[in-house]
Amino acid sequence: MSKHLTYIAYVVQTQDGPVFSHEKIHLDHTFSSGTLHDITQDAVIKWADMKEKNLPEGQQISILNFFTYETDN
Repeated sequence: MSKHLTYIAYVVQTQDGPVFSHEKIHLDHTFSSGTLHDITQDAVIKWADMKEKNLPEGQQISILNFFTYETDN
């Protein structure tokens, strides 16, 4: 059974300058070919909001890029 993983490249804006990072996240959704991007975009925005809540005050996340792919793992 395949699952969808989303690779997110982002920058954390800090007082000392930007810090580049990236993550792979698993999205628990059933996709159709017409809605894949919209669902992924919404999930990435929710992920970024949750991630940003855990950052120290004054830091924020800027999403650079994301893409979703299927994997059998």
